[in-house]
Amino acid sequence: MTQSNLSSMISHKTAEPVYVQLSILLKKLAIQIGPGGRLPSEAELVKQYKVSRSTVRHSIETLIDQGLLVRRQGKGTFVKTERIVHPLDYLRPFVTIFEDIGENPKIEVLIYEWISNIDLLPEPIASKGQKALHVQRLYKLNENPIALIDIFVPGELGKQISRSDIEEHPVYHIIQNKLGREPSYADVTVSSTPLINTTIKYLNLKKGTFALCLQRTSFDAQGDLLESSLLYLNPNNFELKLRIDAQGLQEFKYDFDTESAPRLSLIQSDLNNRI
Repeated sequence: MTQSNLSSMISHKTAEPVYVQLSILLKKLAIQIGPGGRLPSEAELVKQYKVSRSTVRHSIETLIDQGLLVRRQGKGTFVKTERIVHPLDYLRPFVTIFEDIGENPKIEVLIYEWISNIDLLPEPIASKGQKALHVQRLYKLNENPIALIDIFVPGELGKQISRSDIEEHPVYHIIQNKLGREPSYADVTVSSTPLINTTIKYLNLKKGTFALCLQRTSFDAQGDLLESSLLYLNPNNFELKLRIDAQGLQEFKYDFDTESAPRLSLIQSDLNNRI
């Protein structure tokens, strides 16, 4: 059903309020547009459906309340997307999380360069005192930018990685299959950080927006540094998930004293002292 057909279905002669009719039609339109897509402007909807602006606003607010649409200041109204869950339980290439939801993101290599100024490198890459390969990738779903990743590979390893390698494979794939090195573990820190102008531009975010930032530094079994990545996630699209074991929890006893700060005491984990 085309949008022109949809507009002809508004009736002012029925008992059903016009805004309710329009809400139903806009819901069908949202399905046609798909997650992350932008609805026509209020002025365009007024013209298309031959209704008042207040009716359009009422219908849009109804669908926002229902969780179908989301309004982004200065950009318009969009079909809401489900957040992508990024698990942090084990090492995996970032791109594989999209396989979990049946999506195939578009990936653009924005930067492939060598950086010699250690002041521009993240720790612990900078502490090695050598230049590093810097790669920047942009991830898009349905043409909407959702993540930006800066990858830094120390000099001796970076020399073996070509631009075509980066365009064709995840960095872990390259490290394992081309360089013959096996990632064993990684240190990961998570923060909420203000974005610089170029990152705001690439992720299509409002100035002053804070993004989820993951810094991952990978090592082999001997503790040698393999890569360090800064991953900026659009907070509208992602949530982080971590499963934590309860091992050793019963060894701690918490005593709260209302007249002083909480005290934490480590006790023997025998049956008499278990919580």
